[in-house]
Amino acid sequence: MKNTPTPIYAGVDGGGTKTRALVVAPDGHCVAHAIGESSNINTAGVASAADNMESVLAKAAEKNGLAPNYAAVFFGMAGVNDSTAARLVTNLVNQFSTVKMSGFEVANDTRALHAATFGVGSGIVLIVGTGSKCYGRTNDNREWEAGGVDYLVSDEGSAHDIAVRGIKAALRAADGRGPATALERIIFTALRLSEYGEISQRIHQDSLENPGQPMTKAEIAALAKYVTQACSEGDAVARQVVVDALDSVIETVVAVAHKLGFSPEGLQVGITGGVILNEPGASIFKERLQKALPGAKTLVPRIPPVAGAAIRALALGGVAVTPAVIERLRSSLPEGL
Repeated sequence: MKNTPTPIYAGVDGGGTKTRALVVAPDGHCVAHAIGESSNINTAGVASAADNMESVLAKAAEKNGLAPNYAAVFFGMAGVNDSTAARLVTNLVNQFSTVKMSGFEVANDTRALHAATFGVGSGIVLIVGTGSKCYGRTNDNREWEAGGVDYLVSDEGSAHDIAVRGIKAALRAADGRGPATALERIIFTALRLSEYGEISQRIHQDSLENPGQPMTKAEIAALAKYVTQACSEGDAVARQVVVDALDSVIETVVAVAHKLGFSPEGLQVGITGGVILNEPGASIFKERLQKALPGAKTLVPRIPPVAGAAIRALALGGVAVTPAVIERLRSSLPEGL
């Protein structure tokens, strides 16, 4: 085994589909990386999440001839939305047997995105993909988050939210309570329904992807593409669905900005997620954001969230995260991470 740089740090981006680990030297240079299975405790399960977190850190080090012995690790985890979940994941990390670390921190994955966008500076970030969440942090380390608690009660503006709103609009049109819309034909065709009342069976008992099982969150969220397609094609009802959904997620940005005392003028909002990075959502989002927070600007981070997690790990380990360190990290990122 090669000599391990002393010390080494790692950022972990734990998602519902994949877990990524990035190992960096104190100067920010990337020395190893690995990708594993999901480590979201709500979707993968506690035992599998723990195994996947530990194995991705071990694999990242060992496949590059390094000992899995870290000075600091930052875990940016989807599904860690409260102190109870954070304690649970912390306890799992404390039980690692093949990976050692002198210090670590567990937090929601928005923290990794924030560091990827602003380094150790201040600003607001917003995730709007299959799910959604908004988080802000100030230069004096005050922080606040809004939305994104759970897709059943608070996933504002997400693909899942747009899909559900689109289905409701289609049902309203079908039974005469709402205006006519192409969504009625498009969504019912996508779900292979012979009559719209069958939608309850499709959602709760007979998924197209997994017959005999309920539709998953991701399967429902995938229907958002039909809503945005109809919006792009000029369907007024579909456009209103998208506008209303994005207005609801912009409310989370407004709430975070207000709680942390950010002025709209010059406010930077880091964004990620297919809903607001792709059209028609991108244009609608920027237009509605300007209406709610005149002067606010959006920016897309130049590095992925796992690199943001590595930045947080360096800071956790007492390394001064300068612009030069961040640039060295960015320029040495492996392809496809």
